[in-house]
Amino acid sequence: MKVKHAVVIGAGIAGCSTAYALAQQGLQVTLIERNSSIASEASGNPLAMLYPRLSGDNASSQFALEAYLFSLNLYSSLALSPEDFNTCGLLQLAFNARELARIKKVAKQNHPHHILKTLNANEASGIAGIQIIHNALYFPGAAYVNPKSLCSRLVEHKNISLITLENINKLLKINNLFEIYNNDQLISSADIVVLANAHAVQELLDDNLGSEMQLASVRGQVSLLNSTAESNKLQSIICGDGYLSPTVKDQHCLGATFTPKNTTMDISMADHSDNLVKLMHISPDLAQNLDQKIIGGRVSMRCTTNDYFPLTGELLDGAVLAACLPRPSAKPSSLTWNKGLYINVGHGTKGFTTAPLCAAILAQAICKKIPPIPLELSALLNPNRFLLRTFGLKRLAKSLPISSD
Repeated sequence: MKVKHAVVIGAGIAGCSTAYALAQQGLQVTLIERNSSIASEASGNPLAMLYPRLSGDNASSQFALEAYLFSLNLYSSLALSPEDFNTCGLLQLAFNARELARIKKVAKQNHPHHILKTLNANEASGIAGIQIIHNALYFPGAAYVNPKSLCSRLVEHKNISLITLENINKLLKINNLFEIYNNDQLISSADIVVLANAHAVQELLDDNLGSEMQLASVRGQVSLLNSTAESNKLQSIICGDGYLSPTVKDQHCLGATFTPKNTTMDISMADHSDNLVKLMHISPDLAQNLDQKIIGGRVSMRCTTNDYFPLTGELLDGAVLAACLPRPSAKPSSLTWNKGLYINVGHGTKGFTTAPLCAAILAQAICKKIPPIPLELSALLNPNRFLLRTFGLKRLAKSLPISSD
């Protein structure tokens, strides 16, 4: 049976890009958000930075680069305003010995110069428009994007219907059709459901699967600063252990802290100070110039995984798997899958870079098409990998495809 209708739960960047990818494949999509507007939680920062962090010729770097190029192409196709999407480029600075070694390692991979190139401090200064005292990796296509504007543009698609203020807390599957509930109220039904609601995904899954996803909440705070005559000269994003955006509407976005095991949502002056220390590593002159210019900030809880790869794909039936473990040599097709139930979460601090590619992978799998990345990479994203490893099925975890088909 050809899939005609899908429900996506959660309208941050993962949910909005998933809804868009499915809509582009011709499906009718119902996107459900528990808040009053989209991009209200971790995807709601004033700006998001679009760039990859490469460390070498490994799976993590390969995925980061593939995701970056995919997202850059998608966002460029949406005709956003220059204030909402700007390919101003980004400089990753060799601000300490470890970063210098990483940059040298990446430079040896001979990437095309339109993707990245290495610069000395003088060349970096010319790109940035201010004095830079470190060598750098330069990504000419790197960009900043306004999250709410981007997500709004994605869900404008004619095949997407948005429902807000519905907190989905129950899923039932009856005769191959999913019923989606807010308490006892039926909100929608569909033959495909994609969970893109970050940490809340565990509340909708059985204990055997939800508890083994190894999701963690990481607090992050960005700082907003009024620009100055000196800081207005900055022409690109500059990045070290934090980042600083160019001036957008007379403000800079500076971030971000990374604080596991801290669930407070209050703005912290200590975190503002930490962000300024990060800026000191990037540019001592700008740190001094902007020291008293913080006017506010935003806190969010990023959903991440223990291995820092997202969870993307169709879910196994965790209860059945726990009751009857397969052989380590079992074929993926022989496992008991929860047919039609997919997930796209765990993007951490890189959601605006990684979520669109993961959304496209899901949409291709749902429509029984070949995913746009190699099989060995898609296996790293499979959301059942932690559960299988818990049962000692490491080999099977490494070979599992995105979906049962």
